[in-house]
Amino acid sequence: MDVHKKLVLSSDGEHTLQGVVYVPDGTPKGYFQVVHGMCEYVGRYESFMTQLAGQGYLVFGYDHLGHGHTARSPEELGFIASRDGWLRLLDDVSVFYHAVAEEYGPMPYILFGHSMGSFIVRGAVERGAKPDRLIVCGTGGPNPASGAGLAACRTVKALRGEHHVSKTLQNLAFGAYNKRFADENDPYAWLTKDLSVRDTYRNDPFCTYSFQAAAMVDLIRLQSFCNRKAHFAAFPTTLPTLLIAGAQDPVGDYGKGVQTVYDRLRAVGCNVQLHLYPDCRHEILNDTCRQQVMNDIAAFLA
Repeated sequence: MDVHKKLVLSSDGEHTLQGVVYVPDGTPKGYFQVVHGMCEYVGRYESFMTQLAGQGYLVFGYDHLGHGHTARSPEELGFIASRDGWLRLLDDVSVFYHAVAEEYGPMPYILFGHSMGSFIVRGAVERGAKPDRLIVCGTGGPNPASGAGLAACRTVKALRGEHHVSKTLQNLAFGAYNKRFADENDPYAWLTKDLSVRDTYRNDPFCTYSFQAAAMVDLIRLQSFCNRKAHFAAFPTTLPTLLIAGAQDPVGDYGKGVQTVYDRLRAVGCNVQLHLYPDCRHEILNDTCRQQVMNDIAAFLA
């Protein structure tokens, strides 16, 4: 297996997406693109990507705008763009894929996204990405409070500036995530039951920053875009899609939001499967179900 960096100009025409490619031994089965979540980076998926490359896939991913090594300074962490950053996140999926595909040629293409990345891959498909299979991990359904949340974010952005970090907005968006796990006295308990993963996360400067006001607008617009009626109506019905999430994941409303996404895709005739993992939380690749998740992904790809 060969692992090397891949640098690609973002759709914003300004930043360089800092990526990595895992090239398997022998002829690859296909491409497997990993799209990471909010306030993290593709390096957190090293074990996952190594396993997939070991199964014969050419695996790749990159740090989003405002994340990881793509951010050019600590001040850029949590800032995507002055406007329409959510569209840049969607378009960068195809930008990076095509850069890799130009190098290695035509192969089957699997697209995977976790958390914020799950919304990104859903939106990217609507924007024209054409994977042969789609894996949506740790996603969420419609949020009736998104309109009020967007208005609040825009107000803070207008009054305090696009770079302002608002504790009020953070609490409105994520304050309830740990409510079910409050007895553990750990702000990261909602992520996983694995204490070592939490400790690594809390000590990682690429994970513990907050989204700035402009990026909070982008996050809500992204979530809303992917839960419109028009999104489900436009979803390609022939695209095999796998929804996976922890049954104790607050992002997916403890399974209910993910079930809603599944039901709406089924209602328009989509080829979709759903796996919810009992007693597991948001990061199912880092929870006690991790091996079962890998098994289910392998079965989906077979």
